[in-house]
Amino acid sequence: MHFRNARYSVMTKWKAFLPLLLSVAVLGCEPEPYTAEVGFTNGSSTGRHSVYKMTITTVSGGKANFAMGGVSGYPGAHSSGGRIDAPAYIEGEWEEGWGFADDDISSTPHHRISAPIPDNAEAKMKTMDNYYQNFDRDYGSMEVIVDGPRVRVFYSKSCVDMYDDCTPKALHRMWWKVFLFKFSD
Repeated sequence: MHFRNARYSVMTKWKAFLPLLLSVAVLGCEPEPYTAEVGFTNGSSTGRHSVYKMTITTVSGGKANFAMGGVSGYPGAHSSGGRIDAPAYIEGEWEEGWGFADDDISSTPHHRISAPIPDNAEAKMKTMDNYYQNFDRDYGSMEVIVDGPRVRVFYSKSCVDMYDDCTPKALHRMWWKVFLFKFSD
């Protein structure tokens, strides 16, 4: 009889604890941010630039460094990158020319940015990732392009008709990259 009462008591306590456990599990969870596997690119479409600092902070608080020194072409210098969620903030310093290599330009950065990236960046990344019917590449490129005082941030997929099936899901054609952010001082 003693054993039966002990088992009943444990079951009663477990039943009382179960709703508390379930409510914590449901209310304490936040959805994971949308992420993509990307390479990092830093470049310029208007000639030589020195990028001293270029950091993107993501929605989840992660940071990605896009400062790749002297850049002079488009798309520019590339690194392997990694998994990143949507960009939320950009901070950077750069100048036109290559600093010490250009006598007529100082080595002190004369362009700076510290600005939020619009909230719709994640939606644009999802649009790009879901654009093609049969393109199975699961990685893209996050590009930070400086042109004088202007900064642009792109998320792109490289789908080349000659090598890949670039048939869109929709009836209209779209560029192979989405524009996430533009800043000019």
